[in-house]
Amino acid sequence: MDNNNLNEAPVQDVQEVQDVQETVEQAEQITYNYAADTEETASEGGLKGLSIAGLIVGIASLLCCAFPCLNCVLGITGLILSIIAKKKKAEGPATGGLITSIIGLVLSLIVILVWLIIIIINIVRATQ
Repeated sequence: MDNNNLNEAPVQDVQEVQDVQETVEQAEQITYNYAADTEETASEGGLKGLSIAGLIVGIASLLCCAFPCLNCVLGITGLILSIIAKKKKAEGPATGGLITSIIGLVLSLIVILVWLIIIIINIVRATQ
């Protein structure tokens, strides 16, 4: 029986165990980093979605300003989506959605006032 071979085997086993431990630590670090990146990407994607939806609905409210009922629904919806996106620190489209929704609501109020003035004028003419 050779004592030299017996003494070398445990040293090799210890080295292999250390290599395995290092590999496991690296894998855990990679997994942790991937999980953190995935959460950040998902939250950014959600914010982009909200802000883009607010912008699209705000633009639709501008285009539908001749129809006050539809415009009010679109304007309020765009305003809510944009405010939620802004509270979650979204930029760009959220600001655009906020602006277009507000302008759409103001135009809707102007159209309602114009319609009321036209109706009142026609009523006054009809009674004369």
